Amino acid sequence: MATLNEGCYDRLVAVDQTLAGVLRERSSEILASWIVRFERSPLRFRRATKAATHTAQVANIVEALGVAATGELLPGSSSTRELERGAAFLGAQFASENATSYDIAALFFELRDVIASVVPHDSMAPLTRLFEWLTVVALDGFATSGLQSLREKISEQLELGTPVLEVLPKVPAVMLVGAPSSSLIDNLLARAWMLAVGCGAQCLVIDCGGLVEAGERNFEAGYKSFLEQAEGVSIQVLLSNGRRPLRERAAALASERGVAFQHFDRFDSAVAHSLERAGHLLMRRT
Repeated sequence: MATLNEGCYDRLVAVDQTLAGVLRERSSEILASWIVRFERSPLRFRRATKAATHTAQVANIVEALGVAATGELLPGSSSTRELERGAAFLGAQFASENATSYDIAALFFELRDVIASVVPHDSMAPLTRLFEWLTVVALDGFATSGLQSLREKISEQLELGTPVLEVLPKVPAVMLVGAPSSSLIDNLLARAWMLAVGCGAQCLVIDCGGLVEAGERNFEAGYKSFLEQAEGVSIQVLLSNGRRPLRERAAALASERGVAFQHFDRFDSAVAHSLERAGHLLMRRT
């Protein structure tokens, strides 16, 4: 009977010593050790974030790893999909906290080392490869989220800072600058059109002299959307400082919509034309 009990105990120990079993049974211990190691990690320079902020997400990663360990720990496989989602989410969260990529590397490397200290030795090779992959996924999420945040800030600054104004009474103008997105160009032109309608203008000046190449590429889509609301209104569109491909396409699109259009090489020439249409007398040099 004693021999039978010892055999049963050995089989239970063998089950508990699988990677999935260890992660399930010792998750709290793993998490506590990770918190200490992460806070002390030499990889972290600025230490802009605390372990407590990410404890719940790390606990979810440990749990997801335990589930994935019942299958093959192959990066990009269906069994590691939840892990990759968690890693990408963590990377994006770090970007929103003004943390650095060093913090992300410290999180995953320290978690890997903690888990490595308690799991069977034969699990180390696939575990190391997996954590390298998860670190890359998290860093990609960090970079993508940071870039998206930067784009949104630039777009917001352009929307607030782009001049949409009455240059003179009944002479509305919008001066496009930088590389606004198509949707932002549509918004700016819509604001300028509302200004033109509101002040009873005969013309709307759209100056493209400040657009960079990327902004010119985005112009057509935003301009198309703008023309849809301008169709049927008698206000003339005056494009100034547009390079030849842009102005030719703008003229063709306006013609398709039946919107009056004219191009000027200089902004002041467009303003002078708009003043004449508004009925202002211009002082001309003799």
